[in-house]
Amino acid sequence: MSPRISFRQRKVNRIFCRIFRRRRNQHLESRVFQAKRRFRNLFTIRQKIILVVGVFATGSLIGFTNFSGFFNVAKVSVARSSLDLPLSEIELSIRDLALGKNIFSVDKALLQKAVLAMRGDISRVKIVKKLPREIQVEVFKFPIVAEVGVGNEKIYLNEKGFEVKGDFPDRDTLQLVLGEEVPLSEQEKDFQSSKQIISEDYLNFIREAVFYFESLTDLKILNTKYFPISREAHLKTEKNFNIWLDLNYDFREQLNKLVVAADELKIDTKKYEYIDLRIPGKIFYKPK
Repeated sequence: MSPRISFRQRKVNRIFCRIFRRRRNQHLESRVFQAKRRFRNLFTIRQKIILVVGVFATGSLIGFTNFSGFFNVAKVSVARSSLDLPLSEIELSIRDLALGKNIFSVDKALLQKAVLAMRGDISRVKIVKKLPREIQVEVFKFPIVAEVGVGNEKIYLNEKGFEVKGDFPDRDTLQLVLGEEVPLSEQEKDFQSSKQIISEDYLNFIREAVFYFESLTDLKILNTKYFPISREAHLKTEKNFNIWLDLNYDFREQLNKLVVAADELKIDTKKYEYIDLRIPGKIFYKPK
């Protein structure tokens, strides 16, 4: 190829490059112009006015809500309480955390925590914000699940094992008898001197063991004697014999031994003073 032809070829190439570059730039400019036109046509004049007014109104509402003082809490009230406490004491526990503050910024979890700290027998606290300026509180306590006979009196216990004062059960309860008298330590007392008669774990153990035994044997449990020092429970059946259980050992494994030895024990027909299931893998009993 001659140098002259090569020079012409290069010149032609440069001309074509300029043409293609100019067309590409024109195409890009056309696309940008179309995009701008579509954006301008996206909203009508009415829609633009509505948008501006909406933004202004939203900003004004936020400013009014947060800075006007119209929504500052002026009243704290107790709408419902199942505690034997004056309502004023419950209100006082959260008054400093809510009064004078914007109702939207009041932390409900913080108020609930303050009320729960008052008593050990409170199960749930509900906080309701009543616009524009009131906080309402509803307090619920643990239900009564057991009763303990002490002389001629009865002490009612809630799910946590605490003594309940000024209230009565609305359902059938576990009949509990104290087999040993144990002085309660300061750690076992609630803020309002409500005594914990039995630990929550042991109370749950006994309740579940009673239900499990009745489902296994179709016999009813009349009452349960609780021994806090030796950590055992004696379930008295309607056949007038006792089932001895270790409170530190799974009650299902203990009671299942009755099923394994059912042919030998025949608890439906034979009479016993007690059947001791406390030792793993063994059964001790005393016939009448």
